[in-house]
Formats: sequence, structure tokens, C-alpha cells
Amino acid sequence: MDTENHPGSENSDVSKTSRKPIYKPTVEAYDQWAATYDSDGNFLQALDTIMMDQIIPYLFDVLPPAPKLVELGCGTGRNTVRLQGVPGARIWGIDNSHGMLEQAKGRCRSMRESVPDASRAEIQDFALLDILSFQETESAWHPMENADAIVSTLVLEHIPLNQFFMVCSKLVKTGGHVLCTNMHPDMGAISQAGFVDPATGSKIRPLSYAHTVKEFVTCASSWDFSLLWGPVERTVEENDLVKLGDRGRKWIGINAWFGVIVKKLG
Repeated sequence: MDTENHPGSENSDVSKTSRKPIYKPTVEAYDQWAATYDSDGNFLQALDTIMMDQIIPYLFDVLPPAPKLVELGCGTGRNTVRLQGVPGARIWGIDNSHGMLEQAKGRCRSMRESVPDASRAEIQDFALLDILSFQETESAWHPMENADAIVSTLVLEHIPLNQFFMVCSKLVKTGGHVLCTNMHPDMGAISQAGFVDPATGSKIRPLSYAHTVKEFVTCASSWDFSLLWGPVERTVEENDLVKLGDRGRKWIGINAWFGVIVKKLG
């Protein structure tokens, strides 16, 4: 889940307006965003894709054979498709937006057909569930319990830290791992998730939190998770524009992303 005030989302030509943002519940906002989420030139999403190329091999290195994997906030399946290349994996994609899940299902279905049988995940399933309502719907989450790893990218911005780690602690097994990426708080101080409604030009924003890296690490420790990789903080540099495009120019020199892998202790 990404950023709205960055170049390539709300900060496009259509958004150059004095209209005040419209704040909507997270689910409603992402349902509305789903149709254009992968095509609106989202800057932070592009940066996250670059950084996931670096971080996810560290997770794959510690996975057991045929692992059980859960993606919290799978969105349109941008990173879910990466998991399909883990042989024998059992994958759950979870999101609270029906619109996003439909995009993810189509994307993963197409990608799955291109992966050889011997090299792809055994099971791919999706569930419409809300992390924020975990306590009220806990029984629906039972199939995802005892996961070997959880992946959650650009989602934490919309979740209180304690709630996030409570859910992770319930789902991942002892010795399992959680890979998490998020908007950096330096960027969060001046931006947040959202988009421009192409039909009206209105700025749409869901609820967001600017969690600091220190807060993340402290909360992880309080839930008995230890650091395996990172945290790594990523500043946008001039040479990133080759991949991010010129819309990333206004973020040069700013910490925009952080990522971490933690391990659940006994």
C-alpha cells in the first residue's frame, strides 16, 4: 500500500487542484483504487519492487521445503506472484479489499500458468479478511496458522504496530519469519497513501500511520521477534530515476522506504 502525495499518484496533472482531500475508510478507498493501482505510476510501489528483489532472497534462504506462506495485505498480487516460484509452497493471499483481491486472483492465475509444475507453489488461495478485525474473526484465520513465513509489503502504514504483531504472532510458527516493508517515516511525515479519482479529480486518502523504524523494532521485540535482516532504510538517489522515472525526482535525498525480516523466537 503506497503513497499518494508522491509523484505518480495524486501528484499527477489531474491532481493540481485546490480541492481538499476526501478521507475514506481504508477498505472503501482501496476498493476504489484497485482498478488503477498498478497503472497510476506509483512511486513507492516501484521502489518497493526494486528493494524486494534484494530482500526476498534472504527470506527464501531460510524457508523449509514446501513452506506455508501468508501474505498480509496482498493487494493486487504484485508480490504474491513472487511466492508462486517457491516449489510446493502453500500460499494464502489476504486482503480486506474485494477489488484488490480480484486483481490479485487474475494476476496470479495468469502467472501460475507460466511457471513449470515442478517449480511452482502447490496451492494458491485467497481470503477477504481484515487485520484490524482479527479479534472478531479469528476463527476464519485458522487455516493460515502455523505459517513458516509472513510477507507484508507497504501495508503497515494502515495498521497500528501492536495489532500487526499480534496477528503475526498468532499466525507464524515458532522459528518462522516475517518480511515487512513500509513507507519510511521521513516520507510519511510529508506524504501518505492515496490516489486521485480519475473520474472526479478528487484526492482520496485512507487512514495512515507514520511508524518509525525504532518503534517497529521495539514492538517486534515486545512480541518476541528478533531481527534477521535489516532494518534497511532506503534513500532515493539520482540514479534511481532510471527505473523510477522522473516522477521520483522530488524525493531525491529523502528516506522513502524501510524493510526488515524478523524471526519468531520460542
